[in-house]
Amino acid sequence: MPPLVSIAMAVYNGSRYLEDQVRSIQDQRYSHWELVAVDDASTDDSFQILERMAASDPRIKVYRNKDNIGIVGNFVAALRCSQGQLVCFADQDDVWQGNKLDVLVRLISEDPENMLAYSDLEVCDQALRVTHRSFWKASGIRPRSGAWADFSFLRNIVPGCSMMFRREVRDLLLEVLPKSSFIHDHMAFVLAANRGRIVFSRERLVKYRQHASNNIGAFYPSVADLGRHAEQLRRELGLLRSALRKDFTALDRFLDLSSRKDFFSRVSFLRYYLWLRKDSITDKILGFWECLAPGFYQYCRRGLHAHRTV
Repeated sequence: MPPLVSIAMAVYNGSRYLEDQVRSIQDQRYSHWELVAVDDASTDDSFQILERMAASDPRIKVYRNKDNIGIVGNFVAALRCSQGQLVCFADQDDVWQGNKLDVLVRLISEDPENMLAYSDLEVCDQALRVTHRSFWKASGIRPRSGAWADFSFLRNIVPGCSMMFRREVRDLLLEVLPKSSFIHDHMAFVLAANRGRIVFSRERLVKYRQHASNNIGAFYPSVADLGRHAEQLRRELGLLRSALRKDFTALDRFLDLSSRKDFFSRVSFLRYYLWLRKDSITDKILGFWECLAPGFYQYCRRGLHAHRTV
């Protein structure tokens, strides 16, 4: 029996594109799935659309929140109702390629140490016209495989709609997410990278629709300003220590650098500084200078900001 894949979908006022997304899930070549769709007290007819589609497909399971609880809380609600050995997040407005589940199930199943599999995406406008053939290239992301434990904490390179993870990661998400300030997909990446390996496919398995109502969208900044975010990251480390029963000594030392001027300590963490940046030459140069000469970096950063606001 192939593994059951639970597809956790958070829905809020998504009636315009919702049916297209659900149809693309129904058209998957891999058929052993359940769609767990939770409507977050929508004011449009999203819930009615889901009920109508569920009436003709028992794999679709529909729930509704009495009150609006927000995107992360809504994904938590969907995860709680998920029964599968493997789990995907689904946005309400994308369209999946027909082989998405098939590719990711095969990829994650190649090794029991594979905790999360992900793919590239096609970035599209609201009419699904392709604007960027590769999300990775457009966003300055170089895909990685392996156990990127500490690095995953500092920057997310895996959008939720592109990932599939094991139930073990889902169970940890239910423990950590309600207490965390991280978005759901970043925390899934962190937990998976700290429990085993992440692996990727270069296939573009999702048409990633961008429009005015996107909750996050394809092009959002990473946590690049270490000093400003260090305290938030320390709080998140406390949650992860409890959930993973793991020591994060190196990350603690790295976060302490934001308030120190120890050159040799900073240089020993050069890879951390570079990870914070997009995988483009310009961004890596900024990361290099932030590590070696924070004062010069801040000077350049202020000048760049002033230029952009003129």
